[in-house]
Amino acid sequence: MNKITNTPNHLIDPIDTPNEIWLNKVGYDSANKRMVAKVYKHLYNVMTLATKPSWTAIIREMLIEDNKLGKVSLNGYYSTIRKNLKDIEVIQYNGRKGLSKGKNWDRFFGDEDWSWFITNTNSGGYGTIVK
Repeated sequence: MNKITNTPNHLIDPIDTPNEIWLNKVGYDSANKRMVAKVYKHLYNVMTLATKPSWTAIIREMLIEDNKLGKVSLNGYYSTIRKNLKDIEVIQYNGRKGLSKGKNWDRFFGDEDWSWFITNTNSGGYGTIVK
C-alpha cells in the first residue's frame, strides 16, 4: 500500500478514515472520557464539599450549570460514567454514607494523563485500569 508522508517520521495509510485515525491516535474511548471530563469539576466539588456526597448531587450541579435542570431526568443520567469511575476506583459507594473517594482519587485528579484507564459506556459499560 502506498503511504503518504506528512512528516519524515509520520506515515498515514491513505485509506484510513478520519475515525480510524482518531481511534488509533486518540483512542476509542475518547468520547467517553469527554463525558468523564464533563462531570470532573462537579465530582470534585461534591466529593470535597458535601457532607453526604451522591451521584445525584454531582449530576444536579452539572445540569444547573448547563441550564438543563428540570429538562432531563436525573435518574440514570450519566450512570455508565458513574460505573466507570467506580470500576477504576476513583469513587466507591458506601451504602447510607453515600459516595467516598476511592484509592485512585488522587491519581485521577493529579497531573497524570488519563491513559492509565479505558472506559466503555455501551450498555453494561465498564472502566478498566490498564497501567
